[in-house]
Amino acid sequence: MPKDIKNSEYIKKGNENLNTAQDVIDRGAAINSVPTRTGLFNTRINRTKFIYNAPAGATVRENEGAYIVMGQVPMGASETSGYGALGLPADSIDMVVGRGSSLNRGKGPRSGEVVNNNHMSDAARIYICRLTDVDKAFNIESDPNRNPQKNPRSAVAVKADHVRLVGREGIKIVTGKVFSPDGGEEKNSLGGRILPAPKIDLVAGNNYKNVQGVALGNRTSECLTELNEVIGQLWSAVFNMALIQVGFNGVIGVNPTPWIAAAAPPANMGIYTKVMNSLYQTRTTATLWESNYLRWHGKQYIVSKNVRTN
Repeated sequence: MPKDIKNSEYIKKGNENLNTAQDVIDRGAAINSVPTRTGLFNTRINRTKFIYNAPAGATVRENEGAYIVMGQVPMGASETSGYGALGLPADSIDMVVGRGSSLNRGKGPRSGEVVNNNHMSDAARIYICRLTDVDKAFNIESDPNRNPQKNPRSAVAVKADHVRLVGREGIKIVTGKVFSPDGGEEKNSLGGRILPAPKIDLVAGNNYKNVQGVALGNRTSECLTELNEVIGQLWSAVFNMALIQVGFNGVIGVNPTPWIAAAAPPANMGIYTKVMNSLYQTRTTATLWESNYLRWHGKQYIVSKNVRTN
């Protein structure tokens, strides 16, 4: 086989299954230009041809494995899924890359395979919908202590292996309604009432078993400061008791009975060394602990200076 045959000639001869530049090299071709359909330098790449089962009410725009699907686009695989199946307006924009990428042990869809919307096998997506139960659509656990989301609402869902939200000068996560300059009150997408302060849940592992409220920094600091004061009061009580006991031991030590007088000095020495000295060390440690954790200038101040919540 001549070494100067170009990769394009291989393609013309029916070798459309060549997927990488290495495949071309292994066939003995000399690489004197960017090989076609290998993806090098962000050129087109050979892809397995599968069939996307687009919903009947949707318009599909696709290029090189990237999809924008607009219309009635339910997240389920069935035409009977989603609120659009009930004839309700569930307008959607579904942006997907890597459709079915995790199928067949990560090899993606097979040639000719029919692929549906599936947030569990698609690589990454942004899903915008006018009317959906977003937790149910994306198999997300709901808080068992609150009523599950029974009423559909508009939603935006972002799903990928890794998600990053980057704000160069800050990020806010805000729930609840806003008020217009003329005093009007914002409604939800169905014109209904919005709760005063809808919750923000940060749920690791899609599991609500150990979800707890986040402590407020200032209140936590105040709580621990008060606890330190209580400990200080206990310290004072023990210290005063030690002083009283030392004085009492000094009195009872002045006694003609030999064994009583002999017991007073070691008892007082033990109180000085084992009790009072330890109490002084405890007071010093407590003071440093308060300064380190509970004061804004402390090295390990427990109140975040960057993340706030109400």
